[in-house]
Amino acid sequence: MTLNLKRINLDFDEAGNVVLLQCAGIEFAAVEPAGGSGLFVVQLRDFIGNPIRLDRSDFSDVTLHRSQDGFEIEYFNCRRLRDTAVKVWAVQKKTEIRWRIQVSTENPACRCEWTDFPRLRLRRSTEERFLLPFAEGTLIDHLDWREKAANFKCEYSQYPLSGCNGFYPGPAAMQFAACFQGETGLYIGCADSAHAPKTLDIQCEGDEARRLMVQNFTGGAPGPEFEIVTAAFAGNWQDAAEIYRAWMLRHDPLLPEKIGKRIPGWLKESPVVIAFPVRGHGLDSSEMAPNEYFPYRKALPFLDRLRERWNGPLLALLMHWEGTAPWAPPYIWPPYGGEEALGEFTDAMHKAGDRVGLYASGIGWTQQSMLEPGYDCREQFEAEELENEICTGPRGEAYSRNCNGAHSIRLGYDLCPARDATARIVCNEISAAHRARIDYLQYFDQNQGAASPLCYSAKHGHPSLPGAWQTTAMRTLLEKAALAAEETVLGCENAAAEPYMEFCKLNDLRSHLAWGTCGMPVPLYSYLFHEYCVGFSGNGVCLSAWIDTAKTPFFLQWNTAWNFVNGNLLAAVLKDGGKIHWNWGLKWEQPEPAQEPLLTLIGRLNAWRRGAAAKYLVEGRMEKTPCIVCGSSEIHLRHRAPVSTPNVLASKWSCGTRQALLLVNFGEKAEPCRIDFEVPFHGRILTANGEEAWSGASMTTEIPPLDAIMLETEESN
Repeated sequence: MTLNLKRINLDFDEAGNVVLLQCAGIEFAAVEPAGGSGLFVVQLRDFIGNPIRLDRSDFSDVTLHRSQDGFEIEYFNCRRLRDTAVKVWAVQKKTEIRWRIQVSTENPACRCEWTDFPRLRLRRSTEERFLLPFAEGTLIDHLDWREKAANFKCEYSQYPLSGCNGFYPGPAAMQFAACFQGETGLYIGCADSAHAPKTLDIQCEGDEARRLMVQNFTGGAPGPEFEIVTAAFAGNWQDAAEIYRAWMLRHDPLLPEKIGKRIPGWLKESPVVIAFPVRGHGLDSSEMAPNEYFPYRKALPFLDRLRERWNGPLLALLMHWEGTAPWAPPYIWPPYGGEEALGEFTDAMHKAGDRVGLYASGIGWTQQSMLEPGYDCREQFEAEELENEICTGPRGEAYSRNCNGAHSIRLGYDLCPARDATARIVCNEISAAHRARIDYLQYFDQNQGAASPLCYSAKHGHPSLPGAWQTTAMRTLLEKAALAAEETVLGCENAAAEPYMEFCKLNDLRSHLAWGTCGMPVPLYSYLFHEYCVGFSGNGVCLSAWIDTAKTPFFLQWNTAWNFVNGNLLAAVLKDGGKIHWNWGLKWEQPEPAQEPLLTLIGRLNAWRRGAAAKYLVEGRMEKTPCIVCGSSEIHLRHRAPVSTPNVLASKWSCGTRQALLLVNFGEKAEPCRIDFEVPFHGRILTANGEEAWSGASMTTEIPPLDAIMLETEESN
């Protein structure tokens, strides 16, 4: 795909505020109000860990120098911290602006913790949309709704991490965002090959403007050691992704080998992931008594029926199986009921051609489980002086926000990824799972995107302010974990962020979290990284908190089709009786979705994934989808207006010299649609009943109910 870049223009006033930011002739900038925070916010830390946050309004003087290729601006005479100055550079090229910032202070007791720059103030538009890297790709067209939502608000990342914002590398898997006015876009990306921690987001600023957040942790350096790029382009979110793809293919040293060379044969066979607990009845906060799937072998008849129905292998992914306590990191072994009971189940699954996976909970430290009060590690913590191994905040405080608290799952802390003790514990637990012939271990659940928790300790041998060292430390830990795992495939909660894909090869996707932002999911992760990493459609935890499933009875069919067409392994969560439930974290007593349409859809789509579409959906590269015209349905949400979705979901793929367009109908009646190709199509149409040759610039066809078709062609030049 050719990058559709456009002219960008920038100008400042003498006070150092942006007064013009035009993309393809369309004005994006909003006027900076008197006394506004301006182009930057910087946060320093003093010698006892107190934050000192400065913005443009704290500097009484400014000098601006215009040159042939851009601007150099210095803000000085800081009212709050003497001898502190901020200098920014904006180098303008035809289609992009490259930004740098440096904070200087002569006070040795203060160091730069992070910069938020460039904080572009954007005018509000009736055609505005925002692409954020959170939840594998989130598109928001009503930012005001998000401001009123209970979760996922725009916020700076800070100790301890929440795990549910735009933190990268973590729940945000890539380091760019984009803003749109109609089909004109403004790309904002960090050209950071070291993948230092950062946050990209956007927030409302009054009723008339929006403000970009580009928070970069510097590790104590005076500013980020890379450029932030803004570029103008035309198109949609896929065109923004192409700009980032072009950068990463040239400049990212951490992109791993293509996934086809790094995964075992069983994963290439595309098993359907079946997640279910062996204790409890659908909730993490309820009683933990054994259910009908325990002992483990009792699940076999239910799995046998699904395997026979779908005529393909399964990956049983067990929850609440830990013999320690459910979701109580870092210890998971031995299994609940003993290794012999789990081994009996694993043997039977392997004999049937299926695989076994386990959930775990990452590198937290559990002092006491709130689910199993008898699980208590406080004495061990004291005896082994493990306070020396946990992450601490800038003032020496220690706490965790992930699943932590008296009314949550556990009480505890986060282990520092840079410590040898953390690696030793992690590798011991993973080795035990490998010896038990477990095929997949999602050990890094609760480390969303495999994120490293922030650590400010001055006693761990790492820098005492977050920076690129954290990403390096987490990669080192993951590498040791992968060596301990041997043939066992590792994964994390959410898609593995870009620098962690090498080690977390199969991951529990959380695209549905986009609904919690009052946005909607787009397959940004698949578009960029499908060639390098595998995802499955996930356990959908909390999904029904945002989707009104009673008014949207087809939603799980839509979600299954959405994940299939975007290259993800299919998955289902079971309630009692082997029935598919809406999502994890929902009581079994809640009514389940209609079973027959789901069973039919999963079987048919996985036959495509294992058959004619395998080379694209297992190892292919996602390309920009042509225009598809079809009918639509409404997805009803609990806290805002319904969202329209096309009745035919589509994606385009390439593999070598061949290309394919997949079209899926998640509904129970045939759906007509029209495809307008970017270049004339010459190839074949494949259906479940056969294939036929076809050529032309536009096509009208009909997609069978609960099924897909595929159009395949040689690449056109």
